[in-house]
Amino acid sequence: MEKIYRYTLTDQEIFENIFKDEKLLMNHVVIPPGKVFPKHPTDAIVYALIIRGELSAVIEDKELKTFKAGQLVNIPKGANTELGNRSDEPLELFVVKHEYDV
Repeated sequence: MEKIYRYTLTDQEIFENIFKDEKLLMNHVVIPPGKVFPKHPTDAIVYALIIRGELSAVIEDKELKTFKAGQLVNIPKGANTELGNRSDEPLELFVVKHEYDV
């Protein structure tokens, strides 16, 4: 039987869990312009599906990259990342984590 999951339609900053099981979870995130999260290692295999705006990322101290709506970015578990929104528009994405640390 199917399950239906809901997420919030908003331009406001939000970080909400859509679903979680023993090996997989999905979060819905809206990040306001200018917000960048501190550098940290990923706690899972990460898939970031950008649906609006631009995700700015520095992964493993490489150069700054920008990923746009319509792209799905895979980041390996344990990679040092600095992620955020350096643009002038809201960033909206879904983050799927596989084999996450509990």
